[in-house]
Amino acid sequence: MKAVLLALTASAIVAASGAIGFNAMAAEPRKERVCFSVAETRAQIAQHQLAEPFRAMRAAAQRYQGEALNAKLCRWSEDYAYVISLLKRDGHLIHVFMDAADGQVVGTHLPAVLEQFSKKPR
Repeated sequence: MKAVLLALTASAIVAASGAIGFNAMAAEPRKERVCFSVAETRAQIAQHQLAEPFRAMRAAAQRYQGEALNAKLCRWSEDYAYVISLLKRDGHLIHVFMDAADGQVVGTHLPAVLEQFSKKPR
C-alpha cells in the first residue's frame, strides 16, 4: 500500500512540475544554449573565426584572479560564448562568460549574459 501511495505521489509531482515548466516556458521565451565538444569547438572556431579559448582563459584568470580550470564553447541563438570555470584564491568556483567573437568578458551571471547578448547589434 505504501509503495502504491509513493508511486502515485511521485507521478503527481512529476506531472505538476512538467505543467509548471511548460507554462513558465510559454510565458518567457528563452534562448536555448548549445555547448560543443572539443572537436566541434575547433570546427566552430575555424568556421566563424572565433577567438582562441586559451587566450580567453588567460584573460579571465587574470581579470578575476583565479586559476582557469576549463573552457567550453556554447551558442545562444546566434551568439557564441566561452564559459570559463575559474577557481578563485578563496576556494570559490565561478563561471565567466566571454564573447567568443571578440574575447570580451560578458559577465559572470547567466541572466546578465543573456541580457547583454539581447542588446548586441546584429
